[in-house]
Parts: sequence; structure tokens; C-alpha cells
Amino acid sequence: MAKIRTENLLKKFGDLRAVDDLNYTFEDGKVTCLLGPSGCGKTTLLRMIGGLETVTSGSIYFDDRDITALPTNQRNIGMVFQYAVVYRGLSVEENIALPLKRDKVESAAIKARVDDAISLLDLESVRRREAWRLPSVTRQKIAVARQIARRPDIILFDEPLTNLDASAKTQFKRSFKNITQQL
Repeated sequence: MAKIRTENLLKKFGDLRAVDDLNYTFEDGKVTCLLGPSGCGKTTLLRMIGGLETVTSGSIYFDDRDITALPTNQRNIGMVFQYAVVYRGLSVEENIALPLKRDKVESAAIKARVDDAISLLDLESVRRREAWRLPSVTRQKIAVARQIARRPDIILFDEPLTNLDASAKTQFKRSFKNITQQL
């Protein structure tokens, strides 16, 4: 993974300062959670780090590399959103493998990465089932597994537990702790 550093980061929407002069370092290998009320800028910050939102001023660095102006596809990041994205008509393993195939990863490496991600997220029992038919907690695990299999430098999570019921949240939190310890 990579260290993320922001310098004087500002994002304005008209007169509204969504992110105001943020100077912060997210350390390599650490899990950092952003907490705050709705509308305080958490998602805007993640979108700027991910390249989905243009920075008004300031800089973003991955380690010592200024990535502020780089497009999303050149940042080597993974993102998991509030609503799990799974591809209809594809099995769990096909959903996880899809970006690897798009990136022309060798088939043996795809199989190994998919197998590792499935094992890590305890998806073995559903690996051949259609992903979109599975419960929301399983679909969210599939979205995480897809990013783990890609092996990006950074994985950003934007409220991945919001749409899960209490039981599913507990299950996902256990899986997430396991993932962070192993990766």
C-alpha cells in the first residue's frame, strides 16, 4: 500500500468549502476511518483522492508522487462504495476476475488472485453462484474481493456498511478485520 498525503487541499462548490485546507498524512499500512456528520466532506475527500473529483487547490501525494492531476486510471487505487457493484449474470468468481481480464492479467495469475480473494473473504461456498442474487453483505464482500484481487496501492471505502442490517454489519466487520490483519 502507499502513504497518502494532502497539502492545503481545498474543494469548493460555489461558495461552499467542502474540504478546507486539509493537511494530513494517511500512513502506509494503516486503516484510517473518517468520521463526521453527513455533508462534512468525507466522500468529497475520498473522491478527490480517487480522482473522481477535481481539486480546487492544494496537492495529493501517494508516497512522494504528486498525483493531483492524474486521471483515476493512473492512480492504481481500488474503491468500494456504499452500494456494492456486482455484475448481473456473472458468478462470484467471474465478478472478481472481470477487472483482471480487462487488464489482460495472465489466466493463471487471475485464478490465483481470485482464489486468494475468495478464501480471504470466505466466499468459497458461493463462488459459482450468480452474484446479484446473493444477500447484500455477500455482494459487498464480492466488491471488496474484486479490489483485493486487483492489488491496488490503495483501497478506499466509502460507507460500505451503511446499507447493511445489524447482523450483516457485524459479519462484514469481522471479515474486514481479518482482511486488514492479513494484508
